Amino acid sequence: MAGRRRRTAAESKTLILETAARRLRQHGLEGLNITGVADDAGLSHATLIHHFGSSEGMRDALSEKMTLDLIQDLVVAMDAKISPAELAGNVFEALSEGGHGKLLAWRAVEGYREHQDMGMVRDLFNQLLQTTQKVLDVETREDLQRIILLVATAAVGYGIAGDVLVDMLGMSKEAVDKFPGWVTAKIGS
Repeated sequence: MAGRRRRTAAESKTLILETAARRLRQHGLEGLNITGVADDAGLSHATLIHHFGSSEGMRDALSEKMTLDLIQDLVVAMDAKISPAELAGNVFEALSEGGHGKLLAWRAVEGYREHQDMGMVRDLFNQLLQTTQKVLDVETREDLQRIILLVATAAVGYGIAGDVLVDMLGMSKEAVDKFPGWVTAKIGS
């Protein structure tokens, strides 16, 4: 009988972070507890603690991974020369449906701390800024930063409270689906 295959540390961390991301999408921030993530990943609680030190360490690592993935996806999208409206739609989808907005909000409430891998995120983000400035034909970096802050803030806010606000406003699904394009059009005018 063959023994159980041992995962490398990198494979275990990847499995844990993928499981945590799935639980975040399905259960919100409540899903990011060590016991639930470990159980869903088929690992022991001790294994998760070994790799991340605590639930906070796991959430920090997840946030950094999701941020890096988002920025890489946006860089690829910008290099593919997609329209600004499509780009805004992709940002809204990633920050609202992917759970990233809620995770960013949690980090903001908890108190943001820069972690070791943020240098790579910052480098990718600078690349994104340069490409975005060309695509949107924005004259100054300051204007570009304001545009990105506006779109990201709207997308994160939508990801956190969008369902509640949409319900309170009585908006149709069609109107909600048009929101990212509307924001983009307002920026361009």
